[in-house]
Amino acid sequence: MLTVAQKLDYIPALASVALTFVWALLTLAFRAPEHPTHWLLHIGYAVFRKLTARLSAAQMQYVLPASNLVYNHYIRSVRQKPLTVQLDHGAMGHWIGDPDAKNILVWYHGGGFALPANVGYFKFFAKIVNDCKRNGQSLAIFALTYTLAPVATYPTQLRQAVEALRYILVEKRHSPANVLLGGDSAGGNLVGGVLSHLTHTHPAIEPLKLADDGALAGAVMIAPWTSLQPDLSNRVVDSRGDLITPVVGPLWGTGYVGSAPKDFYTDLSDAPVEWFSKFPVRKILVCGGEREILLPVIEDFVEKLRKGFRGEVEFCIGKGEGHVAPVYNLYLGDKRETQQGARVKEVICGLLEKM
Repeated sequence: MLTVAQKLDYIPALASVALTFVWALLTLAFRAPEHPTHWLLHIGYAVFRKLTARLSAAQMQYVLPASNLVYNHYIRSVRQKPLTVQLDHGAMGHWIGDPDAKNILVWYHGGGFALPANVGYFKFFAKIVNDCKRNGQSLAIFALTYTLAPVATYPTQLRQAVEALRYILVEKRHSPANVLLGGDSAGGNLVGGVLSHLTHTHPAIEPLKLADDGALAGAVMIAPWTSLQPDLSNRVVDSRGDLITPVVGPLWGTGYVGSAPKDFYTDLSDAPVEWFSKFPVRKILVCGGEREILLPVIEDFVEKLRKGFRGEVEFCIGKGEGHVAPVYNLYLGDKRETQQGARVKEVICGLLEKM
């Protein structure tokens, strides 16, 4: 619960956000090339940067609807019936598409482990499912609602992410060859954590072994947050074209790990190249935006991943795009296809078997 002081703080906070909105509107015609080219994103990114820098995680969570409520509202808005599964350890999984589909994509949403999924996620998921259907492929997405930090801290979220995959493989009895993992930002961190657990069992999480030593069909990591507090002191970081700033990383990262020391499950960028060698997945797609502040970290991570992982690694950089553009652009109302989103859909469809 918020204190009275935290609730009263909304007044000056919203005033500063309103000023940011007005300033972004007034500077539309004079914005630098480093800003988003589309007017909607220029304003939306500016407001989002101010909100995340000005409000605490607790204050954001107080006013934002939970992921499961966002899912219920979206599914009903497209005249479908919500299908939610209660998982072990307090997590929930939500179906987008037919739960009896041949192929399943398990998705972990981002938001610094502190923010719930927004409606942009479910719009993006629907696009993936529909594109695969047009391509003659049966796909459903199982989206995880995990406990947000700092209400719960590591390894709770990783344990819940493993349980989502366990449900698909064990309870639903899907072959690993027909299952993919996907995640963005903090969710990309969880993808790396789950793949790590499959290869190097986490001491605090129940083991999960793939049947017949098989491999998952693929993994998608959009803007993976693989270094919770990266050292960017020797990098030029310009946040004007992104929707987040360097301010939030240390705050949200600390909220996630709590009192636990960081390790290779929380900070995959620190792992040696040998750590990746036996990841049980056929292909890994990593995406990043040209304008996002995490790009240097993502580039370093991909370089290390390519040296260690025995399978195929593809790296897609969306020209002029910001952090998790395929999702957040939809959330802000920009329906144009992003380069990252288009490649994600192409790779997923390319990895799936036909119906």
